[in-house]
Amino acid sequence: MLEVRNLAKIYGLGEVQVRALDDISFSISDGDMVCIMGKSGSGKSTLLRQLGLLDRPTSGDIIIDNEVVTKLSDDARATLRLQHLGYVFQEYALLAELTAHENVFLPGMMLGEKGVDFKKRAKELLELVGLGRRIHHYPKELSGGEQQRVAIARALINNPRIIFADEPCANLDTISSKKVMETLVNLNQEMKVTVIFVSHDPDDKKYARGLIVLSDGKMVKEGS
Repeated sequence: MLEVRNLAKIYGLGEVQVRALDDISFSISDGDMVCIMGKSGSGKSTLLRQLGLLDRPTSGDIIIDNEVVTKLSDDARATLRLQHLGYVFQEYALLAELTAHENVFLPGMMLGEKGVDFKKRAKELLELVGLGRRIHHYPKELSGGEQQRVAIARALINNPRIIFADEPCANLDTISSKKVMETLVNLNQEMKVTVIFVSHDPDDKKYARGLIVLSDGKMVKEGS
């Protein structure tokens, strides 16, 4: 489903070049759940941004369903992101003036798909992540773990093939982190959505079936 070939990302700092990713290659099967792990500065988030088409690599290719997406135009990449990919960030990125329900359904309505009741779908998704009784609460009225589960529901509104989660538990306590990760596992198993998540916590690899470990921009381990 997703294949990475010889991916590199180089940042220029004056005369100094920083190789954030260095010749990364791997593949991820449809419906898999993969953890990208490594110390701070190892290139985890940089890799996730390339996979999620939020940034362009310096060289190498990313292939989704046999299509080389690194060669697509900016408009085509944006369309692919909107229609087939979902994102969960560590800072939640919820709009404070909107309820949980509104935060979830508004991005769906922006897709402009006719005949889809996004308000109903948003309610169903919030129930799916265990927040059926909190749909009319504002972010300030929710715990960090609840806000992150709202963000997960929002990431599902476009029925994505892949969810990318960048340190989804970085700002959460142990109990909330467990609930968030279990939510992602359940979605992966029940909805068959592919989940690729970044973590620096070694304990989180127990939630994944695949593991990619980075060190100084290089891949040092791939497997389970």
